[in-house]
Amino acid sequence: MFRHLNFDRLVILSVGFMLLFTSFNTSQFLAAQVLQDNDFGNLGFYSLGILYLFGGVCSFFSLPVVKKLGARYSIVIGALCYSTYVATFILPAFRTENPGSTLFLLNKTFIYVLILICACLAGFGASILWVAQGQYIS
Repeated sequence: MFRHLNFDRLVILSVGFMLLFTSFNTSQFLAAQVLQDNDFGNLGFYSLGILYLFGGVCSFFSLPVVKKLGARYSIVIGALCYSTYVATFILPAFRTENPGSTLFLLNKTFIYVLILICACLAGFGASILWVAQGQYIS
């Protein structure tokens, strides 16, 4: 009975989205303030603006991508794009904890550029994720 209604897919997708967006929304709400406190200026605002700009632009091209990859792979790729964006916020924290480090990964310019690139990637991931989830459920 429930198979006809895709209940199992709905439960799996709901739990996955809950976990993904709990981490994303938390980092999104804290990004601007934490980055500003860690001497990155308005990078948090810029990265969120770029993320949503790319999400809007890429939404025009997301349906062919989802058709090519399939709903499952598109959901996985979209979730990985979001996760990559969230993971980039670890670097500013490490930089603050190790102010004298000469490690390339903790270079301020590298972190700045990486966060902006990952924001673009997350915008693309968002566009295919939202198209794919509707296709997956139906």
